[in-house]
Amino acid sequence: MAELNSTASAEKYEQDMIAAGVPAHQAREIARKKVAAEQGGKQPKKAAPVAAETAPSTPGLFPDTQAEPKPRKLVTRLPGKALAPLDSVTERQRNLIEEALQIEQEDAKAANAIGYMARTLAQATLPHLDPKLPPGYLYSRDTGQLTLTVAPTSPKHGIPYGSIPRVIMAWICTEVVRTKDRTLSLGHSQADFLERLQLHNNGRDIARFREQSLRLFKSVISVEYTNDDDGDLSKRLMISDQSHVFWHPKKVNQRSLWDSTLELSERFFNEIVSAPVPIDLRVFHALSKSPMAMDIYTWLTYRVFVLNVSGRREVLIPWAGLKLQFGGNYGNDKQGLYNFKLNFKKRLREVLAFYPDASSSIDDTGEHLRLQPCKLHIAHVKANALTA
Repeated sequence: MAELNSTASAEKYEQDMIAAGVPAHQAREIARKKVAAEQGGKQPKKAAPVAAETAPSTPGLFPDTQAEPKPRKLVTRLPGKALAPLDSVTERQRNLIEEALQIEQEDAKAANAIGYMARTLAQATLPHLDPKLPPGYLYSRDTGQLTLTVAPTSPKHGIPYGSIPRVIMAWICTEVVRTKDRTLSLGHSQADFLERLQLHNNGRDIARFREQSLRLFKSVISVEYTNDDDGDLSKRLMISDQSHVFWHPKKVNQRSLWDSTLELSERFFNEIVSAPVPIDLRVFHALSKSPMAMDIYTWLTYRVFVLNVSGRREVLIPWAGLKLQFGGNYGNDKQGLYNFKLNFKKRLREVLAFYPDASSSIDDTGEHLRLQPCKLHIAHVKANALTA
C-alpha cells in the first residue's frame, strides 16, 4: 500500500510540474527523486541536467529557439496568451516552479503570509543595481504620470538598491498596516532584525545588509504626480523622521541595552495606510534573487486591481514607458529597449509562475504590453482597501 501511495504521489507531482511548464523528461526525474528523498527523510537532490526534448517554436510573448516539432507540444502556463513551449528549464526556473507549487497548497491568508507595499513603490521602483552616481546626484524613475526621486541625506551612505531595501520596505509597510504605529521596533541586534525580515543570518551578507538598511533609512523619497486636471502635485516622502540604530557594526548577534527603532515620517506613514498594496510575502521572498522580478510582481498585483475596478477591458502599456519605469542600466536606444524587453519578459515569466491567473491576461503586441482584467492575486480586506 505504501508503495502504491508513493507511486501516486510521484505521478501527481510529475503532472503538476508538467502543468507548470517543466518538460516531461525533467518532471519525471524530479518527481522520482523528490518522493525517494521524502521516504528517506532527506531533502531531494537536484536533478542532473538531461538532454532537452525539442518542441515547436510559437511566436508570441516569449519566443523560443527554432526546433523540429514533436507530436506532443509542451506548453507552459507561465508566459501569456501567445505562448512559446519550453524545451527545458534552468535550475532557477525549476526551483521557482517548485516553490510556486508548494505555495499553491495554502493561500496567503491561511499561511499568515499577507504583506503590503506602499502604492507609490508599486508604481515606481528603487534601483536594481548600484547606480554609481557621483555625490550630490539624485536617482530618478518616471512613469509618465509619477516621478520618483531618491536623495541620500548622508555623505557616508548612498542610494539604496537591490533586493534588501525591497524586503525592508515590505516589512515596514506590513508592520504599519498591522500595528497602525509610526514607531517600529528593529530589535536589540542586527540578528533580531534579520529574523523579523525572515532573512538568513550569514556573515557574507551582514555588511551589505547593514549598509543597505542605513542607505534606505537615511534617504528622502520625493514623489511628483502629474494630472491634467489638477496640475502638478508633489510629496516629499522622507521615510523616517529619526532612527536609533544600536547595531554593532561587526558583531551581528551582540545585543544592545536598547531597542533599535525607526520612526516613520507622518507623510510616509499616511502614504502606506491610505492604500496599501497587498502581496504574498512568500512570493516576494521567493523572487528576491531578482529585484526586477520583485518589482514586476508588486506592479502586476497593483495594475490588475486598478484595471478591474476601472471597468476597462484592457490597457496598452508602451514598452518605452515600462523601460522608463523599471529599466535602469539600459541604453537609450533601440538596442537598449530590446535588451530591457528581453529581461522584463524573462522576469515576468518567473512572476507568472506564482500568479498563473494573470498568464492569459498578458500579451506582447510589439509596441505595447497588453493587460486585461483577471482574478486578483490577493483579495482586498475592507479595513485595508486599496483604491485606484
